[in-house]
Amino acid sequence: MSKIFGGRYEVLERIGSGGMAIVYKAKDVLLNRVVTIKVLREQFVSDEDFIRRFRREAQSVASLSHPNIVSVYDVGKEGDTEYIVMEYVEGRNLKEIIREYAPLSTEQSVNLARQVTLAIQNAHDHHIIHRDIKPHNILVTADGHAKVTDFGIARAVSSATVTHTGDIVGSVHYLSPEQAKGLQSNEQSDIYSLGIVLYELITGKVPYDGETPITIALKHLQEQPVLPSKINPRIEKEFETVIMRAIAKSPEKRYLSAKDLLADLDHILAGRPISRGVIPFADDSEATQTHKGMGKILAPIPTRDSSIGGQASPKKLENKKRQLWMVGGVVLLILLLSLGGLALKNFLAVETTKVPDVIGKTVPVAGTYMKEAKLSLDPDPLTEFSDTIEKDLIISQEPEADSAVKVNRTVKIVVSKGVETAKFPDVTTGQLSKGNAENLIYNAGFSGEITFDIKPSATVPKGSVIAQNPAPNVTWAKSGLIQLTISDGPLNVPIYMPNVIGQTSTEAKALLEKNNLIVLIEPQNSTTSPEDVVIGTTPKPGESVMQGTEITMAVSIGPGPIAQGIDPKVGLAQVNGVVLKSAKNQVKGKSLN
Repeated sequence: MSKIFGGRYEVLERIGSGGMAIVYKAKDVLLNRVVTIKVLREQFVSDEDFIRRFRREAQSVASLSHPNIVSVYDVGKEGDTEYIVMEYVEGRNLKEIIREYAPLSTEQSVNLARQVTLAIQNAHDHHIIHRDIKPHNILVTADGHAKVTDFGIARAVSSATVTHTGDIVGSVHYLSPEQAKGLQSNEQSDIYSLGIVLYELITGKVPYDGETPITIALKHLQEQPVLPSKINPRIEKEFETVIMRAIAKSPEKRYLSAKDLLADLDHILAGRPISRGVIPFADDSEATQTHKGMGKILAPIPTRDSSIGGQASPKKLENKKRQLWMVGGVVLLILLLSLGGLALKNFLAVETTKVPDVIGKTVPVAGTYMKEAKLSLDPDPLTEFSDTIEKDLIISQEPEADSAVKVNRTVKIVVSKGVETAKFPDVTTGQLSKGNAENLIYNAGFSGEITFDIKPSATVPKGSVIAQNPAPNVTWAKSGLIQLTISDGPLNVPIYMPNVIGQTSTEAKALLEKNNLIVLIEPQNSTTSPEDVVIGTTPKPGESVMQGTEITMAVSIGPGPIAQGIDPKVGLAQVNGVVLKSAKNQVKGKSLN
């Protein structure tokens, strides 16, 4: 018999393992889909701090929704076993692809780099840092679609946990210098790790290797990497520059954000020059060495024979004359500049302008603003969904408004695609629990706030969804507000049976249901009461009755031995279109069957 977690995740097969968890392929029997379950190893059960961090990080990552990020569906506990339920991705991890196919082409590498960068950018926008970007955590489908997994999990791993798992051995090749120093990770740490992955993609090897993790970590801090083109001459120079900037040892010399890295990758794909064309050194050690070497080269060379001082003196005199001529030349140049300086200054100076504010404007209007400011607008702007900016209006710009820049600069913009919408799922069928309804809503891509209204129900089990707003299959904003009505079950409170005798069946039924009673209608012939009038109830008016129980309401179907509206074959009657309970007509208490 297969193992089932949380009463709904049926394990199908084991598909992998790591120092922290065992990974299974499973089926979510409730939603009828395949999922991945990561089950934490037994040694973590007693580490309460780790478990608490693990749950907190997994829950925060569950808020991420991006096509290049493996979604987190659920976090649970089965006995003493902690597990996390994630999206199942049919494919291979990037490390396996590197082992088999590297070095990849520049085009292939840039394509994968863009997808991973988009994932990192989305996480950083939600203030989540991965801290363990490596090929093992990047899954690639057969059609080349990349998805990053294990966001935030590295943060949960304490120093005590590392001694258990030994995961540092596998991750140290991609460790940023600040992580190697034990400093706090930031967005630039993820960019550094991604740069190492790109280096490995294009060359087939990591830039720093060694026999022990400590040796490798020290190389991240102290050594300069070999240029990728020295290993793979086919790499495009622009892409090499991107990689070297990403793996600069100083965070300040790297890309400041994933957005900046993505812009350069897009330029490479479009055949446009990148924002910075110089390969940055990882630190200044080489520059320092060069300065020292130049110092030796430029140091005065001692004479071989001090007796030739007489020859040295004429040389010194010649040097003094040369210096005087140089000084005179400089003075003359300054004089000329002072006389015609204004014209020269105007000729050499680069004109600057102020960037106009185009946020909230249409692209054509923004283009006019830029033209007036002697700037140009990016002809191929990025687009994003927005909950606050209307469709076709500009969300953001770079440089920011009122910045002083040189004329003719291109201003990048992001244009709104409007509010992202989708068809809202039906969570009122199948008597879904509150938790399962939330999962169904989130898995459909909706992220708006869910509010709950609690109402008693004699027919829907307690804790299940009675009603929803929006209605099923309505097109709804993914970030829109959602309201669910949850059953509180029948109210087990005694009340006095209301007196509805003499009322119409519709009026009486509404009053009884308002008191949380279940109404059964029994038709009866009557020679004294008009049709559709209540002639009696069980229990009788004034008697004690529990809310949520069934009561019988006798309704007149008019005078005569055979009432109009009764089908003698099936014995059913209708009162105001309501099918009545009894299949028998009664006259003076006797059956007319």
